[in-house]
Amino acid sequence: MPGRLIARLADAFFGSAERERLGQAIDETWSDFEDQIHRSAGKALQSPWAQTAVRNLLDAEQRLVSSRFEQGWICALTAQRAILGNPDNSKRIERAAIALRREADKITGWRSKAISDLICGPKGELRPDLMDDPERVIQAVALRDDFAHNNYFKIGLRRRHLRQLFRIMLIAILACLVASYFGKLPALYNDTRQLCLVILFGVLGACVSVGQGLLSSEVSAKIPAQQIGAFVIWMRPAVGAAAALASLAILDANNTINIFNFKNAEWSGVVGLLAFAAGYSERFIVGAIEKLSTAQKS
Repeated sequence: MPGRLIARLADAFFGSAERERLGQAIDETWSDFEDQIHRSAGKALQSPWAQTAVRNLLDAEQRLVSSRFEQGWICALTAQRAILGNPDNSKRIERAAIALRREADKITGWRSKAISDLICGPKGELRPDLMDDPERVIQAVALRDDFAHNNYFKIGLRRRHLRQLFRIMLIAILACLVASYFGKLPALYNDTRQLCLVILFGVLGACVSVGQGLLSSEVSAKIPAQQIGAFVIWMRPAVGAAAALASLAILDANNTINIFNFKNAEWSGVVGLLAFAAGYSERFIVGAIEKLSTAQKS
């Protein structure tokens, strides 16, 4: 519950791309549904496809309000498939099959082959009997939607693991500050003001790194890939703070291995700079995580 409350507060202050995208899809589906009903002069309102569409659109709106976006998409896409089954607009089936034939190229695994078997002939052309058997196209669209749901489920699992790591990292940084305040850490870390300075400069360095990366990133990346990378961006300032804390250990090790040409008494002049550099270099620490985004092919 606290995590969901924090997420809602974040949406209220900063907005939510997921919420806006789902809300727009629901609005467009309602408009499409109303257009179909208008074309039938209201006669189709009691038909099975219309009742299924209305029920799922109402469910999608409820999921949108409760920030259950994945379930909301499932309901919205189910409503779109129900509208596709309107027998009074059979030409739409053909248009959906044409688009799906090209879209199937980015779908992998058995679903791609099943979609091809459903809507295409032996030579890859659309089946001539699709207008007589529209359920083939609707089932193919359902397979496409199921492929998307499967991808977003995997993304949700990864985001959950990253969220737990993020919380552990924040707790560890806070524990360092509290222990430093009460003098329970080695002498190097017991200067709480210096420790706060290190964490602050580490966060600033990570923010500069994130901003630079966002400015140079391509917006053409597929949405599932961007979904994975979005939460990593929020983690990176905390990673920068952790890296900056580690820089203090590097300064302490300087007494033994002489990495830098200065003594302990001169730390105050470079500790902020080194912490900023450590925070900025967090991009190398999260490089392995970011590969999850580029590895997405869907």
